Amino acid sequence: MKPILIVLTLSLLVAFSGCIQPQSGPQVKQTAASQEWKPDGIVGANEYARSMLLREPASSGYSGGDLEISWKNDAQFLYVGLNGSTQGWISLGFEPTVWMKDADIIMGYVEKGKATVLDENCTGNYGPHLNDTELGGTYDIMESGGEESGNWTVIEFKRKMNTRDKFDKAFNSGQRVSIIWAMADKTSEEVKHNVAKGEGTLDLQ
Repeated sequence: MKPILIVLTLSLLVAFSGCIQPQSGPQVKQTAASQEWKPDGIVGANEYARSMLLREPASSGYSGGDLEISWKNDAQFLYVGLNGSTQGWISLGFEPTVWMKDADIIMGYVEKGKATVLDENCTGNYGPHLNDTELGGTYDIMESGGEESGNWTVIEFKRKMNTRDKFDKAFNSGQRVSIIWAMADKTSEEVKHNVAKGEGTLDLQ
């Protein structure tokens, strides 16, 4: 067998044997979370226990952008900080079943210096997502805040790990939670996500 054929054959064997590993996901940074949590729109260096940067490049219909998610939890409460490269809205969805369907969605934006954080649930594969209160549930964001600076928006919120609302997901310590996320360049909920969207996983403490 000619040397070039040997090289090609070996390359194919390696590829199909599973020795070529897929790229790893976003790196999760961990800190001691010694700083007091405050929903002031400022993500402190030690305010959260874990954080990761999610990046999506420009593509058809999307300008591209970054979202840094920071979080911590104890047995009772979950605390989340979202820092996105947009002056519009940011959304985070917990545990969808198919595409967006059944996701427990938190959407937030800052307008004229005031932060609005919505507690929603997605009823279809691609929407709509409605306020829990419109579906017969309850608003379960206990504390929230946000700030816009330049082309970045920060949203912070606190909720119970188990709100006992059927339109919210119930979490447990040590759980791996699948997420979806999206951002738009406007604060209006009528504007579809057009900056970036993606998915990921949050590992709870």
